[in-house]
Amino acid sequence: MADRRILSLWFPRLGAERMIRLEPELGDQALVIVAEEGNTQTVCSVNVEAQGRGVHVGQPIRDAHAMCDGLVAKSRNVLAEKRFLSILRRWAGKFSPWVSEEGRDALVVDLTGCAHLFGGEDALVAVVQDDCTDLGLSVHLGLADTRGAAWALARYAGQAAQSNRSGDAIDQEARATRSRAGKRRHWTKGGAAPVADMSRETRQNRIAGAGQTYSALSPLPRLPRCV
Repeated sequence: MADRRILSLWFPRLGAERMIRLEPELGDQALVIVAEEGNTQTVCSVNVEAQGRGVHVGQPIRDAHAMCDGLVAKSRNVLAEKRFLSILRRWAGKFSPWVSEEGRDALVVDLTGCAHLFGGEDALVAVVQDDCTDLGLSVHLGLADTRGAAWALARYAGQAAQSNRSGDAIDQEARATRSRAGKRRHWTKGGAAPVADMSRETRQNRIAGAGQTYSALSPLPRLPRCV
């Protein structure tokens, strides 16, 4: 029996990028999705432009408006986001018949015995990233022997380098990614393209080879005990 291989797909800007798919003109603007938490309106999703200007998830919307002129805020539609994630689950069925939703913005794919159909794991991951760019979605992924390890790689691999990035660096990355996406034949949504991590080296950092879970996770920050 083949060793079990699990792919975690996390869409960190799912709410904002779903809205941009509906209203492409929002792609060039700083956009946030806002949720009601008690008596407070809180940012629950941001696009690349808003992130580049310092807006972040969990921030009160009044603070986000104060630091980002021209910020566009849209109310969260929980049911629409769930339906969209279900559509993405059906898309991920091209890689494996075993796909499930995880939380409100992620998928889990059991790739055991499937990767060879795409030329191997690295080639499959490249297809995932290309598809997500075509769909106008940012994706972070992790691939490992266990679901917990894949989850951790998707969310924390490369975090130390990312934590030192300035707003200018994020803005430069957004412009570069927009330029790449503009050349892709399927990119028709307009506005800022998603940040797709397309480098082979970074992809490999998110893939823990069979039996290599410990060494792949060791550079990551300390994780919650539930992982």
